[in-house]
Amino acid sequence: MTLEPGHLITLGFAGVAVIIWLVRLEGRVNGKATTDQVAAVSAQIGTTAAVVATLQAKDASHDNTRDEVIRLQEQIKHLTNLIERLLPASRRKVSE
Repeated sequence: MTLEPGHLITLGFAGVAVIIWLVRLEGRVNGKATTDQVAAVSAQIGTTAAVVATLQAKDASHDNTRDEVIRLQEQIKHLTNLIERLLPASRRKVSE
């Protein structure tokens, strides 16, 4: 059985078609993998943004707490001065 030129051409075209189909299939698989990777990176970026926002909120809260402590210290100094001025000198000596 000998192969005629028409049969060889048909087998050649079929071989080329199979190769093209395999290349396209690989492209689809790689495209899906890339899409999955992009989705994973996007999720990580979202998580990182949430952590950064939380840390910034804690930093702002820390600044507010520090300011409140300073304000309370100043009020304590003021009240101490008032108490020292209002209490008689003999009363202050007894408490010391």
